[in-house]
Amino acid sequence: MTSRIVKNSLSAALCGVLFLPGCGSHTPSYSVLPRTEVFEQSTVFSNKLDILFVISDEPSMSSHQAKLVASFSTFMSLFIEKGFDFRVAVVTTSAYMADPTLNGYNPQDESLADFNDSNGSLSSGNHVLTPDDPNIFEDFAINAKPAKNTSGQDGRAFSSFRQGLQSTRPINDGFLRPDAYLAVVIVDNEDDFSGNERCVGCNVSGRYNASTLDPVSVYRDFLDNLTQSSGATARYSVSAMTQISTPCQGPRTMARIMGLVEQTQGILGELCQDNFGPSMAEIGANIAMLSSQFFLERKPLIESITVMVNGALVPNDAQNGWTYSEAANSILFHGAATPSEGDRVIVDFDPESMFFD
Repeated sequence: MTSRIVKNSLSAALCGVLFLPGCGSHTPSYSVLPRTEVFEQSTVFSNKLDILFVISDEPSMSSHQAKLVASFSTFMSLFIEKGFDFRVAVVTTSAYMADPTLNGYNPQDESLADFNDSNGSLSSGNHVLTPDDPNIFEDFAINAKPAKNTSGQDGRAFSSFRQGLQSTRPINDGFLRPDAYLAVVIVDNEDDFSGNERCVGCNVSGRYNASTLDPVSVYRDFLDNLTQSSGATARYSVSAMTQISTPCQGPRTMARIMGLVEQTQGILGELCQDNFGPSMAEIGANIAMLSSQFFLERKPLIESITVMVNGALVPNDAQNGWTYSEAANSILFHGAATPSEGDRVIVDFDPESMFFD
């Protein structure tokens, strides 16, 4: 995101520095006047959002897929209300089998990374959902319940989203826009054991030290490179609905999935709860916050920040206002304060220093 500087003035008392006549022996003082940055959510700010769901197609996932579908309208409500230019696609955890570099790759599997549009009996006919889809909730209900894979392969959510995002097949090609924020949402009751060959028995025994496993960092680095961003200013996040506390299917929590989520500013939701609604709302709110943040060009004095949207003062509030991220040097919007497409956002602040960083 870029900004257009409207006002930037600086004054300094130079007497003590230059020893001019009549200056006396006073200690030099400097005054940094307020600086205003204007952000316009039209050409300057892009509210483009590409959301990829990575959904396990194991037979044991049926009830969890149904809960995901039931919570989808809650997840999407803020994006629809605020006029986000979104795309939503689904890839299954069998997508890794379409990787031609995989040990044991079968060319017959090349379509497994295609974005899903079928539940095995019905087809939505819509692989990528957009605001123009009048049947978005009905279509997602089909896409999010893929035909079950009964082959018993090990969980590879990470290499599956990688394969879906780098696929050049017509169905997937062009999904990720270079100026869009990427949100990956994993829905899986098994942990990730991605690698170039199968980690035999890993799902059962939790063999996290297996030599076949890729480090979690491989997939964080992939997303860094894909989006040309990283760290606090990353233009992507990974969230997940998975086992994080009370196991409902198996005795383990999902250490690798949880690790990637925590490393990418994502949100973890408990797969074992009866109602996904609150967790999916939290994931959606976090994505909206990260994707609409405004990066400042100077470090501000935090207490001097004021934020206005369309001429109205926005409160400093973590529920329905703004907060400041020191790590990213950005303004984060929350809840009802999230700007809509076309809104004029003005951030006023006193710079921390008179020097540019």
